[in-house]
Amino acid sequence: MQSTLLGSARWLRQNWQLGHLSTLRKTPRGRHLSTSSSHESSINNAQVVICGGGIAGTSLAYHLAKRGWKDVLLLEQGSLACGTTWHAAGLVGLVKGDSGQGELAKYSANLYETLEQETGLSTGYKRTGALFLATTENRMIQLKRLAVRARCEGVDCHLLNPGELQDVVPWISVDDVLGGIYSPRDGVTEPTNTTMALARGATNKGVTILEKVEVKQVLTESGRVSGVETEDGQVIQCQYFVNAAGLWARNVGQRSNPSVTVPLQANQHQYAVFKPKQGVDFNTPYVRDQDHGLYIREWSEGIMAGIFAQNGKPVFLDGKPPVSEFMSLPDDWDAFDPHFQSFLKRVPCAKDLELRQLFNGPESFTPDMQPLVGQAPEIRNYFVMAGFHSQGVTFGGGAGKYLADWIIDGKPSKHMASLDIKRFAPHHNRLRYLQERATETEGRSYKLSPPNSEFEKGRKLCCTALYGTLSRSGAVFGETMGMELPLYFDKKGNQSDKQDNVWGKPSWFDTVLAEYQACQQNVAVVDLSAMAIFELQSSSADCLNPFLQKLCATSLGSPGSCTNTWMLNGDANIVSDCVVTCTPDSRYIIMLSAKQWTATKSWLTKHLPEDQSIVFKDLTPGSEAYKMGCYSILGVIGPKAEKVFKKLTDGQDMNSDTVGCYKYGSNGHIITTTLCGAKGFLLLLPHQIAEVEYNQLMSCNQDLKIKNVGHYALRWIQAENDMPSYGTDYNRNNTPREVKLATHQIDLQKSFEFIGQKAVAATKSEETTRQLIHLALNNHNVNSDIWPWGSEPIYLNDKVVGMTTSASYSPANERILFWGQVEANRDDMVSSEGAAYEVDIAGKRYKAELYSNSTS
Repeated sequence: MQSTLLGSARWLRQNWQLGHLSTLRKTPRGRHLSTSSSHESSINNAQVVICGGGIAGTSLAYHLAKRGWKDVLLLEQGSLACGTTWHAAGLVGLVKGDSGQGELAKYSANLYETLEQETGLSTGYKRTGALFLATTENRMIQLKRLAVRARCEGVDCHLLNPGELQDVVPWISVDDVLGGIYSPRDGVTEPTNTTMALARGATNKGVTILEKVEVKQVLTESGRVSGVETEDGQVIQCQYFVNAAGLWARNVGQRSNPSVTVPLQANQHQYAVFKPKQGVDFNTPYVRDQDHGLYIREWSEGIMAGIFAQNGKPVFLDGKPPVSEFMSLPDDWDAFDPHFQSFLKRVPCAKDLELRQLFNGPESFTPDMQPLVGQAPEIRNYFVMAGFHSQGVTFGGGAGKYLADWIIDGKPSKHMASLDIKRFAPHHNRLRYLQERATETEGRSYKLSPPNSEFEKGRKLCCTALYGTLSRSGAVFGETMGMELPLYFDKKGNQSDKQDNVWGKPSWFDTVLAEYQACQQNVAVVDLSAMAIFELQSSSADCLNPFLQKLCATSLGSPGSCTNTWMLNGDANIVSDCVVTCTPDSRYIIMLSAKQWTATKSWLTKHLPEDQSIVFKDLTPGSEAYKMGCYSILGVIGPKAEKVFKKLTDGQDMNSDTVGCYKYGSNGHIITTTLCGAKGFLLLLPHQIAEVEYNQLMSCNQDLKIKNVGHYALRWIQAENDMPSYGTDYNRNNTPREVKLATHQIDLQKSFEFIGQKAVAATKSEETTRQLIHLALNNHNVNSDIWPWGSEPIYLNDKVVGMTTSASYSPANERILFWGQVEANRDDMVSSEGAAYEVDIAGKRYKAELYSNSTS
């Protein structure tokens, strides 16, 4: 009877009202390292000002001081750890699906474990280990993939059967469990104690920490940080500002001119704490039961059950409350109850436990569930460190070191795309969008979704001119940088979430195969408008061409030319992959993938001449200029594309051997490239007339049978044509010598010296330590075997040498192709005849061989 009653929200409410529950989690007092009375806060300058005294801000202060930067001032609006840190669950997990985030987590664990030796303050860190449970076949495959990757990256990780899992944690039921993984080096820490230890380490090295001081405004001068003004009117000059304000980082981002985009939204986040039970030892590895949205750990000899609610509930919809220290929210029993039922099944002894407390506190989530760490594109020397989506404790230690190194060295030690704040644009900062997306992001943290699955909430942030037309034609849309783009066309809609095996052959396979065949055999149209587009013009030809020649590693042609090129930084790292077109009237149009939008715009505008001799326009969908008029881009692809070209140009021949740009209509252009290596051309049209031109294009359908296609078919074609994707297969960590592409030639002899030229010339091929390679699977059945989707270990002669970055099916070869980055210049060499490649997919190895379009 007690078990039945205990499992209901009604029982919990009644016992709460009767005072049966024991004392609520108390607000921690903390160890006040300093106060902020007026005479104590008279500091008027600092090299670095950090806004926020949670685990992230104190970690950054500690690491700056550890490297010798002691003129650091940390300002906390309340008390240290009073935001989300004080009520964090304290899990420190090492098994991650992203290598960069895995490095941060490992560093954090080592730091928390040893910090007491330096500071004399215990962090409370314990190496407990952790279990991940699988109750479905799809989850089991996911855990196998994670385990394989973790072991390759130096994390001890073991696959266990249900009986072995129960041997490790005896108090769980495994009746419905298929298996799981055990990570013995995972741990837990006490978040407030850890924050205080970091703060002590920072102040011991000279950092100043002031509590009860709120930043009112971040001051700028000539586009860079110059200081901060506090709520009491004090101005503190500084060279660097770091927004580590946690829940309120978005608010702080609005307190500057220009404002800084920090897209995050707070949700309620709940866990229940139970008292100890005699005879049950909960001091075991903690448990993640992701299929039921649960994490379970020991807590004060009792047990804690935390949840990631399937439908998140945004909070603070009316803005920041007057009192924002050590906040708790009203208990939401109805939201907690479904997970509580699963908890009772997973932990049978819980029916006899006494509930100490149900705690509900705010936690911030970003639109893609990844942290925000890096330099803001809007203001120089303005950095952001926030949005850790309930993993601030896990990442805080490593992220503090990562950002401290970036600030001191002037560049990141390693580009981590999943953290970089420049993966967002200003339109991501809209409150309505953030609040709608937040209803999905919390649950998605544990939800098992198909590879490359799309968010459902917070969509249609930016729709291109043809969205409605294509939607009526059956387009299934994806999202890139907030822009909607057609993935494939199927009037039945997106069925991928309904397929039984989400890791195998996708449900859209046959649909995309038909679209691919249209591109290869006939003619097809694809909407490519979801791209970043910049236009540059100048009254002086002597100004504009040299400017771009300096930025581009390839020689740019005369008016009417089109060039694939990279932009490099001074160390020869690739900062952008773009197509630069010089129009017949000598304007330059730069096109690039949407995910490069913010970063490349920041790079270009950073180098613009101060005399304003060059006019830069951002014509990207979603930009301010887009509302006033810019381009839609239609790709016409296939062997019969030239017939369409002739219809549009009154019989003019298309030179398929030379990429060129032609004027089309009064304000449009035709560019004879397709961006995927296939035959065809692009139509750049004012978006106001895009639908008219599209309908005219499709009117050729009776003669040419033109077919709508989506981006999935293009990815297959790109893979077959040896065209990797910037931002997925290679990025800012790579140099041209590591990424050898026929379409991107580095011209060391060009008449204009370009940025990175000296670094490229000084680097010899034998000094390259890694290389991007293209492989094809040999003994893989696409119909029955698990597919590779990226992040699979690559073996060379039985040694792990790297990871896959992406995979695509090749109809022409009837097998899967994939890109990967591997160690270069090994004794067995990546391209030698004796190289025996394999790729590990969820624990099973498949043979592979180097692929090239010229030899396929």
